[in-house]
Amino acid sequence: MQAPVTSVRLGMTIAATLLLALQLPSTEPVHGQDTVARYLPAESAVSPAGVLGPWVLNEELSEDPVLEAGQAAREGRWISSILQEEAGSFADRRQAILIRIEDGSVLVLDGRGETRAFPLGAAWRSLDSGVRVRALSSDDTLSIETIANEWLGVDTFVREQDQLVRTTDLRSHRLDNVGLRFRSVYERPAPGSRFDHPASDHPFVDTVGGFARPATILIVPPERGYRQPLSGRVGFQTLVIDPSVTAVDYRLDGRPPKRIRQPRYRTHIELDDPPREQTLEVLAYGEDGELLGTDKLVLNRVAGPAAIHIASIRGEPEGSAPAVLVDATVSPPWSAQLERVEFYRSESLVTTVDDFGEATKTRPPQAIHVEALIESPQPNDFVRVRAKFTDGRDVEDAKLLQEGDYRAEIDVRLVQIQVLVTDREGNPVSRLTAEDFEIREGSSRIKPEQLHTANDIRLLLGLAIDSSESMRPAWSHLRHVVRSFLGTSLSPADSAFLVDFDDTVRLLQPPTADQHQLRRHLRQLVPGGGTALHDGLLFSLLQFRRESGRRALVVVTDGVDVDSRSRWQQAPDYAERLGIPIYFIELDRSAKPVIGTGSLAGRTSSAALLREQARRRLRRISRHTGGRHFHVDLVANDIHWTHRVEGAFGQIEEDLRHHHVLTYYTEQPPDAPAEPEILLTRQGLKLRSAVPLWTTE
Repeated sequence: MQAPVTSVRLGMTIAATLLLALQLPSTEPVHGQDTVARYLPAESAVSPAGVLGPWVLNEELSEDPVLEAGQAAREGRWISSILQEEAGSFADRRQAILIRIEDGSVLVLDGRGETRAFPLGAAWRSLDSGVRVRALSSDDTLSIETIANEWLGVDTFVREQDQLVRTTDLRSHRLDNVGLRFRSVYERPAPGSRFDHPASDHPFVDTVGGFARPATILIVPPERGYRQPLSGRVGFQTLVIDPSVTAVDYRLDGRPPKRIRQPRYRTHIELDDPPREQTLEVLAYGEDGELLGTDKLVLNRVAGPAAIHIASIRGEPEGSAPAVLVDATVSPPWSAQLERVEFYRSESLVTTVDDFGEATKTRPPQAIHVEALIESPQPNDFVRVRAKFTDGRDVEDAKLLQEGDYRAEIDVRLVQIQVLVTDREGNPVSRLTAEDFEIREGSSRIKPEQLHTANDIRLLLGLAIDSSESMRPAWSHLRHVVRSFLGTSLSPADSAFLVDFDDTVRLLQPPTADQHQLRRHLRQLVPGGGTALHDGLLFSLLQFRRESGRRALVVVTDGVDVDSRSRWQQAPDYAERLGIPIYFIELDRSAKPVIGTGSLAGRTSSAALLREQARRRLRRISRHTGGRHFHVDLVANDIHWTHRVEGAFGQIEEDLRHHHVLTYYTEQPPDAPAEPEILLTRQGLKLRSAVPLWTTE
C-alpha cells in the first residue's frame, strides 16, 4: 500500500533535514505475538502490530539510495549535491530498524542509535525549522509523513508475510521532475540478539550496538612445544571481554574451583605428571554472583587427521610358497573409532581385521598396529591397506612389493604442514610437487609423502571487522567488497566465521558454509563505539582452536587500539603457535603530519606517532604469521580507496588459492619438542610460510 503524496513546498536545505527524518534501523528477532506486545502501548486503538519490533535490511532485494540518487542527478531531477550526500547517509542508517509505540507516538530507532518520535493519528507535530510530521497506521501498514515548505516525504511500511517492505518517497510540489523514490526490504534479525537490557541508556537499544551477544570469557591455551603435552605447574589466562565480570573460577577435572579476581585473571594450575587428557573449565561471575559465561578446554588432545601407513613388509616363508607379513599403523581421529582394516594384494581383498581389543577406546587415540600375511606375492603386485572409521571416512596406503624395505617395526604418524610458496617477486606459486620440498627433523631428512592443493583441503576463514564509530563513513562501500570476497574465496566445502569488534567483541556468525547466513549477519553489523583491536584479534584466533584443515584470518581495521583488555603480544604469539596466517587491511584516513609548532602540531604529531606504532605492530604480526599487511590510504587522490581495498582482498584470495598442505610421516614420539624444518629444493622459490596444522585441544 502506498500513501498518497500531497504537494507541499519546501526549501532544499530543509529537504536534507527531511531525509534525515526518514532514517531508521537496529536489533533482535521477534517471534510471536507475545514478543511483539512489548512494543505496543497499554491502550492502542489502531496500532501497526505487524510492523513493530526489529528488522534487518535485505540488500539483495532492496534498491540502493545512492545509485537511485545518482541516476536522478543524471536525469536532471536533483539539483543539489547535498541531497545526494544525504541519500548516502540514509543508506548508512537504514541497515536495521526498530519500531515501537509509546505514549501515542511511533518511535523509530535507526542504525546510529538515534530515535525519532512521530504522533500516531491525523494530528501533525511541528519540529524545528518548520518541519511537521505525523504517522498513520493500520494493522499491517505504517505511513510516516514529513512536510516542510516545497517538499513532502512519505515513508510507508507494509508487512508482507515474513518481510517488511518500505517505500521511501521524496517529492517537490513545484518541480514535477524533481524527486526520489526507492524500495527497501527487511527481514527479522537472526536469533540470539538482545535489547531491553537494564544497563542500557536507551529503553530499547542494544547495549553493544550490534546483533550478537558480546564475548564473555575464553581460555587462552598455554604455550607448548610442537606435539608436546602439558604437565606439572602450568600458567593459564582467560580472555575476559565483558566488563561486568568480577571473578573467574578455574576448575580442573571437576575438582574444587580456584577463584581469581585480578583483572587479567591469570593463575597457575598443577596438571598431572605423567601427562594425560584433562579438562579445564572456567566460569565467569558478576559482582552479584550471577554466572555470566563459561568456557572449556581439553588439554593434551592433539586432534590429528585420520591416517594409515604401511610401516613394514617382511618376508615370511610359508611352507614352499613365499609370503610377506604386512604391518600397518592406523592413526584414528578424535571424532570416530576404527571400524575395520582391509588388506589387498593389488585389487584382490586378502583379509579383514575388525577386532582391535581395547586399543580403540583410549583417549587420546593411540596408534593401532595391524598386521596380515599375504601369500604368493608376485614381483609386480602391490599391497594396499584400507582403514574404515565409524563416521564413514576411509583412508588407505599402498606399496609395490618390489619396494618393500623389510624394515623393523616402527611407530609412525602423519604430520600436515600448511605452506605458501612465492617466486622472487612475491607472487604465489602453483604447480608444485612433493619433490620440491625437503623436510628435516633434527639430523634426519624425511621425504614428503604428498602435497595437497587448496582444492583438496577445506578452508576455515575468519573475518574480523572493526565496527568502531570511525568505520561508519567507509562501511557502506566496504560491506559490498567484503560480501564479494566471501562469495569468491570460499568453495562449497569451505566455511567462514564473522567477528566484529568496537570497544567490545562479538561473534556475529560461528563457522558456517552457508553463504546466505554470512551475508545476512554481515548486513547486521552497525558501526559505533571505540576500538579493542587486540581483544578482537585474540578472540578471533581462539575460534580456530578446535578446527583443523587450512586456516586464515582477515582483519579489517582503521583505528589505534584504545580499549583492549588483553596485551597486544598475546595475539601474535598465539597465532604463531597455532599456525594461522593473519592478513590485515588497514584503512587510514589520517591527514599528512602538520609541519610547524604549537599545540595543534603537537597533537597531530602524537596521533601520527601512535598510528605508526600500531602499523608497525600489524606489519610484524602479519610477517611472523605468514600473512600480509595492506595499508589503504583513504585520502589519497591517485585512485579511489575502494579500488585499493578490492585489490587487497584480491591478493588475499590469490594467496588462499595457492595454499598447499605438505604431509609426511614422522617417527618422533608425540611428546617430541623438535619442530620440522621445511626447505625448498627448486631454485627461484621462496617459502613464505610453513606452519603445522594442529589444534590446541
